[in-house]
Amino acid sequence: MSKKHRAFLKWAGGKYGLSDVIAKMLPKGQRLIEPFVGAGSVFLNTDYDEYILNDINKDLINLYKILQKTPDTFIDDARKLFTVNNNDADVYYQFRAEFNASENSYFRSLMFLYMNKHGYNGLCRYNKSGGYNVPFGRYKKPYFPEAELNFFAEKSQKATFVCEGYRQTFARAN
Repeated sequence: MSKKHRAFLKWAGGKYGLSDVIAKMLPKGQRLIEPFVGAGSVFLNTDYDEYILNDINKDLINLYKILQKTPDTFIDDARKLFTVNNNDADVYYQFRAEFNASENSYFRSLMFLYMNKHGYNGLCRYNKSGGYNVPFGRYKKPYFPEAELNFFAEKSQKATFVCEGYRQTFARAN
């Protein structure tokens, strides 16, 4: 791959800076199995025919599956959240409370992206009760990653997303 691609999510411990080094160390083959996909920097910067991408975070994997299946609708709906009025602590905490109370996977995927870009340092953290608890980030104008979302959606057509423990993911390898 010639151009290096950034993930659409901010991610603590992301592999973007190391993706070139990691890519050179990966074996040749048709399929990459990634047990800790996170924001997907290795996925975005490698070229395999097929990917199995896993993370234990069900909200992350849910977002990826929705973006894979309905990219245009998801991107249009997500764009509407990136307004001046929504870049506000009170709005953020209201959205966070609604996210924590919701079981609607589509709504949760939109809120997950919104909170990732508006929350503190791109952290993803849940309390013992399973509630998302990252504080508001206080950014002047959070970036809406439209180009990155589109690239991910297109490339994700080669991917299977799973949410399981890494041992189960490793067991998928022959």
